[in-house]
Amino acid sequence: MANSSKFLLKLASLFKFIGYWKWHFMALAILIITQFPEGVSKYYSNGFFKWIGLSLRKVSGLFPNAIGEYVYFFIIIMLIINIIRKLLKFKYQYNQAHKINLILKAFLVKTFKYFIQVYVLFMLFWGLNYQQSSPAKQFGLYVKDRYSDVAIERLTLDLIEELNSTRAQIADSTISQLTIKQIFSSAVQAYAQMELQYPFLKLQQPNLKLSRFPALGDYIGFMAYYQPLTGEAIIRGDVPILTLPFTTCHEMAHQLGYASETEANFIAFVIGTESQKPIFKYSMLLQLFTYAQSAELTFIAKTGNFENWKKVVNRNKQLLSALVLADRKKIKLFFLERQDLLIPASTTMYNQFLQWNKQANGIESYNDVLLWALAYRAK
Repeated sequence: MANSSKFLLKLASLFKFIGYWKWHFMALAILIITQFPEGVSKYYSNGFFKWIGLSLRKVSGLFPNAIGEYVYFFIIIMLIINIIRKLLKFKYQYNQAHKINLILKAFLVKTFKYFIQVYVLFMLFWGLNYQQSSPAKQFGLYVKDRYSDVAIERLTLDLIEELNSTRAQIADSTISQLTIKQIFSSAVQAYAQMELQYPFLKLQQPNLKLSRFPALGDYIGFMAYYQPLTGEAIIRGDVPILTLPFTTCHEMAHQLGYASETEANFIAFVIGTESQKPIFKYSMLLQLFTYAQSAELTFIAKTGNFENWKKVVNRNKQLLSALVLADRKKIKLFFLERQDLLIPASTTMYNQFLQWNKQANGIESYNDVLLWALAYRAK
């Protein structure tokens, strides 16, 4: 009996040890897994995430509104409450014991433990998608590390031609009568059509929701976002209508597990390129031209030749049709009117978040879609 009691005590001690350190073990396991991108793609992005993402979309799809926003509000409120409670507890302990070092140590240990838990949950629900291998192999592409000024100028001029010709196919009445419901429905159809050519783009139970608090986007800087805890693609409905087809396809790419903003932009580019609906192609061309012209002007700015910079801007304006210029002006004015509302810290934090998740260029990584677009167009 004595040996049996000792064994049970050791077993209980082992379980207690594992229970205390389980989050640390899980975090360590995740760090090891991230060193194997192919494995992440096969077993997580195309395995576990597909299952959990579909499950979340089915549940959140039962509600007409974007419950993901309320989940975030609840988390923020609970975080504030817990911070206040911890501070009050800290003050009480300090007044009682005056053992500041012990109190600080306990506070830091608990904070680190909470950080580990958040890290593990984030990676399991979404973050491991950032560590998967590049989808270039899926599309049979060779994507270069950088583009040349010549390639970008050629792309910019080609996009101008395509913008003009595509816009000519779209009546003004079509744009004025376009609804968000129609865009969502067409986006789902576009993905279903692309699935025939690229089976890995199959998206089951897409879940597109309008943001109930779009004005928040003016302050924290979003047009749309993927909510990993509910599987919803939450999209602002107050933005210019011509931006929505591309934005919607971008967020649906996130639902497929393409976490990188570059890759999600590329999927939206492919959908727009192959779409049978001119409005989707036009929305994609508007966004891609913005990236291309920005890259073109950046090359010139590095030379310090401001006269050439102005010359290229004027040339592009003259080549664009009046209809395209008017559409671009509406989009630009929308964001100019709101640029002073943006909280600078939100941009800094998001930039850092992207860099932590294998997107070295931070916010500028959105522009990296040009590398993928050039490779796809070359193919």
